[in-house]
Amino acid sequence: MDKKTYIILPIIAVGFLAIFIISTIAKGGTIIGSRHDLIGFNKRAFGTPDTGPMTGASFNDYRQTCIYCHTPHNANNAAPLWNRQLPEQSGYQMYTSPNFDSKPGPAPDGISLACLSCHDGSVAVDSIRVTPKDFVDAGTHYRMSEEGSVGSDSCGKCHNRRAGAYGGIANAHDATIRYLSKDLRDDHPISMKLPTFDMDPQFNQPAIMKDDGGRMFPNGVQTFEGDKVQCASCHDPHNPDERNVEGRDPFLRTSNRGSALCLTCHAK
Repeated sequence: MDKKTYIILPIIAVGFLAIFIISTIAKGGTIIGSRHDLIGFNKRAFGTPDTGPMTGASFNDYRQTCIYCHTPHNANNAAPLWNRQLPEQSGYQMYTSPNFDSKPGPAPDGISLACLSCHDGSVAVDSIRVTPKDFVDAGTHYRMSEEGSVGSDSCGKCHNRRAGAYGGIANAHDATIRYLSKDLRDDHPISMKLPTFDMDPQFNQPAIMKDDGGRMFPNGVQTFEGDKVQCASCHDPHNPDERNVEGRDPFLRTSNRGSALCLTCHAK
C-alpha cells in the first residue's frame, strides 16, 4: 500500500461517516431535524428543492428543541412535563357515527389536547408556558390554520394549496392536511374508549398493560388513561420517518404498508 492510499482511505472513511450521519437525520429515531424540531425550520429548508427558508421574524426561536413542548418545571398535566398552552376545550366538533359502540367525549382530552395545541390552529406554535430567559419576542406568532392572508398570523398565509404548493410563494410546501382545526368530524375519532371484544368482536385487544391505565400492542400502538384512543395511539411525535423509508410517515408508531397500522386494532 503506497503513501497516497494511506491518505485517501481515512478521507473516504470520514466521508462515508458524514453521509451516514446526515442520512439518519429526520429519517427515524430522533426528533432533531424533523418537522417537530421547530428550531430547525430555517435550517432544514436550505438546499431543498420543495421549499425555501422562512424569512423575517415569524415565531420565537427558543434555540432548544424540547422546550417547545416540554419543561422540567411548572408543567401542566396534559402530557409528560408539558410546556405548551392548551387550547380551550369548547368549540370542538367530534367524530360521530350511528355504528359506534364507544362514543368520543364531548371534547378532546388527555394527550390529544397536547397534540391539538399546535394542530387545531387555535394556539400559536410558539405559545409555551415557561420560556428561556434570554430570548427576544418575535412579535409574530403563527398558528396552524389555513385561513391565511397577507398580514395574518396563520401558517396558511403561505403553506396552503392556493398560495403555497401550487401558488409558488417561496415554493412553500402545502401543509393543509395538518391543519386539523376544531372540526374533527373528518378525522379518526379520539378521546374514546377502545371497544371491548364483547362490545364489538371486530376489534383486536392489546394485551400489554401500561402504568397510565392504558394498554399496548407489541408494535407500539396503544391506548392511554381510561383505555382511550388518542392521537398518540397511532402517532409517536418523537420518532419521525419523513422519507417514509419504514412506511411510518407521518410519525406513525408502526408501518401502515398494507394497512398494517389500521389492522392492529381493526380485525377486518
